[in-house]
Amino acid sequence: MTWQLAQRNPERLTIHFIPWLTWSFVGLVAYGVGTIVQSIVAGNQPLTSGTAIAVALLVGMAFFALITGGQLGICQIDYRRKLVTVTSYGLLGRRHQERQLTDVKGLEVRVLRRAQYRLLLALRSGERLPLAPFYLISFSDQGIRRIAEALNVEPELIPEKPGGRR
Repeated sequence: MTWQLAQRNPERLTIHFIPWLTWSFVGLVAYGVGTIVQSIVAGNQPLTSGTAIAVALLVGMAFFALITGGQLGICQIDYRRKLVTVTSYGLLGRRHQERQLTDVKGLEVRVLRRAQYRLLLALRSGERLPLAPFYLISFSDQGIRRIAEALNVEPELIPEKPGGRR
């Protein structure tokens, strides 16, 4: 699940895409690894190769989850500067893209499943700019409507086949 927190003022709309379910999973893994390591340090459990492999696999899964779906995404629509800025922060660094607001011709909603979708800005050049670095999961279309309203476009729903892009 992803929180879509929107802040609006007369000059700009800022949307934060926060992957709280991924971060919760990583927190749970950190708690489990901490419990195992604490038990080993206290001498209640011996360090075996099986325990070391299990801890390494858990840590690896947590890093994989953070790299693939744990990025914080920020989309900012600035009316004063007439810019759309999309920034993502993650373990692999920061990615920042800016486009002119006049270059935006539409908002594509690529629906993978009922509540899982990806938001892309359709630009006049034919390019598609993702607003978030991952698929979003939401049971409400309120965030989509708010973004489309801010861009003054109608969202276009496009069904996407699971397992591959069209």
